[in-house]
Amino acid sequence: MTSVLLGLFDGLHTGHRAAIEALISRPGQKIVYTFDSLTLDVKGERGLLLTDAEKREGLLKAGADRVISKNFEEVKNLGPEEFVSEVLKKELGADAVICGENFKFGRGGRAGVEELSRLCRENKMTLIAVPLIYDSGEPVSTTRIRGLITDGKIKEANRLLGYRYGFGGSVEHGFKIGTRLGIKTINIEPQSGLALPKKGVYASVTRLCGRDIRGITNIGTRPTVHDGGETVIETHLFDFDGEVYGEKVRVELTEFIREEKRFGSASELGRAVAEDIQRVKELSKNE
Repeated sequence: MTSVLLGLFDGLHTGHRAAIEALISRPGQKIVYTFDSLTLDVKGERGLLLTDAEKREGLLKAGADRVISKNFEEVKNLGPEEFVSEVLKKELGADAVICGENFKFGRGGRAGVEELSRLCRENKMTLIAVPLIYDSGEPVSTTRIRGLITDGKIKEANRLLGYRYGFGGSVEHGFKIGTRLGIKTINIEPQSGLALPKKGVYASVTRLCGRDIRGITNIGTRPTVHDGGETVIETHLFDFDGEVYGEKVRVELTEFIREEKRFGSASELGRAVAEDIQRVKELSKNE
């Protein structure tokens, strides 16, 4: 018995969980058939919620036996009949096919669940169409969550994701601005293509050396000290003073604190950051 789950799963959010659980509850081999996110421009939108590696890891951790991630260019011109008979039936040996009720497939995305159901019957496969998950009257979707993230509404985005939004990367050398202000920071550069929140200051949790360390993260161009620069991610870790250059870390955002702003001087910036740190520490006490 082989079950195949279809979808992009570009966020592994709460809306995806029902479909994933439908796959995991099936007997026999469990396969996820998905696409490399960087090869698929979803409705012209930019900004991934997960890297392809994170998506694969999450699906396997959830219970999938195999994750097949295809380059969309290789399959986008397959007709509905060819996709079902050649890919699902012949290549994967599917006995059951699982997808969301809004799943589209075939050349130009012209076929939906009704046609997939018919083609599955013709190929002696069972189709399980999983209903959409709604929150506050709207379906949970990557587009909706991406909009919340880019608006800085991190708490709401995290609730719909079912986990804390963040980004991984290696700790890099920065301009030592935080050190000069007496506030040591770590700098990371996430993989290109990820959705970044609006510029500002956030409460955060950093996964580092097997620990979750609370802190405060600034995402922005540092207008007070480096006008017109590129966007950087700087995190001050509470109760941590080690050297971690080159270490792999993951910075996860928990709450928006304030928008980025230009201060009149470095000392004024330092006072503002100290106030931000105190506010985040107070918020942590109340969690």
